[in-house]
Amino acid sequence: MHQAAAEHLFGPLLFASFVIAAVHITLELLTKRQIIAFYCQLLKLRKLQILGLWAILTYHSFRLYHISQTGELYIAFINSPLGELLSLLNIS
Repeated sequence: MHQAAAEHLFGPLLFASFVIAAVHITLELLTKRQIIAFYCQLLKLRKLQILGLWAILTYHSFRLYHISQTGELYIAFINSPLGELLSLLNIS
């Protein structure tokens, strides 16, 4: 679990978000009424949405840059289905 959290910075946050959403939806279905929580208003804030998008894109850009510098990106691409397909098309 520690390695997964180290590899994917937003993984624990995403997991917690899904758990909260599942509990929220379950409570709404059981009580048959809409529940307004503080995070509902937070999710509607446009600036927070843009900040979240910016944070995720920046993180993944740095991550792609890092794995491209170590050579992992090339190896992962060559072993991917698309990489294998392209190598087959190149050989023919």
